Amino acid sequence: MTRLAALDIGSNTIHVLVADVVRGRLVDVAHYVEMPELGPHVAKSGVIGSRAGIALRALHKVIEQAKTHRYDQLIACATQAVRQASDGAAFVRQASKEIGVPIRVISAKREATLSFMGAASRHAVRREWGLVDLGGASTEVVIARDHQILRSASLPIGSGVLAATYLSDPPKPEERARLRRAALRELAQAPDGEVERLVATGGTASNLPTILARRNPPAVLTGADLLTCEARLDGRRAQHLEAQFGLPASRVKALRAGVEALLLLLDWYGLTLLHVSHEGLRHGMLLALLERGGDWWRDG
Repeated sequence: MTRLAALDIGSNTIHVLVADVVRGRLVDVAHYVEMPELGPHVAKSGVIGSRAGIALRALHKVIEQAKTHRYDQLIACATQAVRQASDGAAFVRQASKEIGVPIRVISAKREATLSFMGAASRHAVRREWGLVDLGGASTEVVIARDHQILRSASLPIGSGVLAATYLSDPPKPEERARLRRAALRELAQAPDGEVERLVATGGTASNLPTILARRNPPAVLTGADLLTCEARLDGRRAQHLEAQFGLPASRVKALRAGVEALLLLLDWYGLTLLHVSHEGLRHGMLLALLERGGDWWRDG
């Protein structure tokens, strides 16, 4: 049996997944996350700058946690915030030295493909369906049939950047209205599709069910569920909600914007149910490694 690890440096978070390969399938062993929040800083300044030290400490922490599971191989990538930052290449060189393997800065197209591979391994249906990978700085939307991608687009809306740009703590109704108008302008670039199922992956999707029920979080969310989440997240300052939801204040703030984006996407595709996938980019990275070896990160 082979044990693999996949790390991704996202716009809000740094995640690492450890999984076993059992008969060609992935079985999760452990998952660790930190939130250095590179995206909002890069969106404002164009550079990672002073956030690099915070991100490197977060990187070191999740890698040390993952090492306790004695994985056989580690692969790593960086996404939108690092792609956008003018000092992204320098940060990647430093971070790669920190973990001892090359961190691949993947394209938006490859990010969407890998997230799709992860989610499709569990959620694909024979008819047309949609995948939304809602990240901290961007959202990848894929329209597919079974395991085949038909159309895709990368939208410049993400939970971290939207929250930092439009929402105070706690948000005001007029701020949410401005956020919706801004997000709707970008949704005009979303791929068309007559989808029968919408699947969401990423930090917002994974954490929203716990806002409804921490013990038995639902795997499918209705529009009413998302509105309930919004009301609970907006009720008090983020630091006062940490203990209630078992989430850091930074995650609470990102969720506030993320839930709005998911509501808009449900409406956009004319659906009432949102299927939550805990499989996404990191699972796709490992599946691509099994399929293509060292070229797992390349386009095409």
